[in-house]
Amino acid sequence: MTKQRPKPLDEWDFRAFIALAEERSYEDAARRMAGLHGGYSRQSVQHRIGKIENYVGEPLVRRNVDRRYLLTPAGERVLQIARQVVALHERIGSAAAQPTVWTLACGPHHTQFVALAEDRLRTAEGDKLRVEYLSQPNRAEHQFFGDPVDRLLRNEFHLIIGPAVRRPGLRSTPLYEARLEAMIDRDYPGDRLALADLVRDYEAFLQPRDVRARRVLEDAIAAAGIPDPDPAGRVAMETYETATSVIRLQSERRRPGHGRGRILVVPSDVALPYKVGMVFGGREADRFKWVPIHDGGATLRMETCVTIRDAHQTALRPVIDALRAGVHHLDLGPQGISGAPLTFATPIPSQRT
Repeated sequence: MTKQRPKPLDEWDFRAFIALAEERSYEDAARRMAGLHGGYSRQSVQHRIGKIENYVGEPLVRRNVDRRYLLTPAGERVLQIARQVVALHERIGSAAAQPTVWTLACGPHHTQFVALAEDRLRTAEGDKLRVEYLSQPNRAEHQFFGDPVDRLLRNEFHLIIGPAVRRPGLRSTPLYEARLEAMIDRDYPGDRLALADLVRDYEAFLQPRDVRARRVLEDAIAAAGIPDPDPAGRVAMETYETATSVIRLQSERRRPGHGRGRILVVPSDVALPYKVGMVFGGREADRFKWVPIHDGGATLRMETCVTIRDAHQTALRPVIDALRAGVHHLDLGPQGISGAPLTFATPIPSQRT
């Protein structure tokens, strides 16, 4: 009786193998695969790994003492082949199905430079960019790396703007660094606000804790070892709606009979429309000023990137250049989007070994 030939391998076998190699867990690999293709379970991934092992004829993974899965020497060799196969499929798919309109997903606070990029592209190439604004839940830091990134991998989005994404097959390019700023009474004598003074002397209107800027602030307070006996007491209000905080602060200015002043803390890209002379500044804008928050001389900052699929690097270069030109235009104005605009963009490579 002749030995039955193993079943041929396909792209999704290799994608499942890459997911297990990088996640080191069948459950995590299944969640990642479900984001790409839908309908994946632990058993689905195990079936595909078993199919490859049957084809190769030896084990490709082993479980270590902390119940994580590591590659055997044969698995390491197969991983290199798997990445080459998946990259080839992506190049073929990209060449065969190049969209006529690219979809960019971003937050509302990116509108000003995105609109400038749209105008630039429309002049040169016509309407080739469609903008979709992320819902509030998907703008939260942990959610951003879920559904928006998965939709980018599924080719439903072609560009997303937010923090850098370190996933195989994706590439993030920095656009600018936003700095954390405080909206504070114009009589405040300094041109920046020390983190320790913020904690000690002020009640702040803050974004909720699932927002990256809030995490940056709280992490900096903890890392600096600043005494913070009443964290809840230094928070005047938490809201996603910056306009609400600006209106409240403008109307209250200072609570009568209370020793702590009130400020609003948001990143400079969120603050930009509410500054003097800007579209939402309003009549009260000149009663306040915006100052950076610093800790030991270092301003608190957070990087904003545009992320695309590796396969679209060449086709999307004009779009990325237009976005960077929009950022540069804003930073040349009296109210820049970032504290220190980047003069060039260095791509952040995906984590491939």
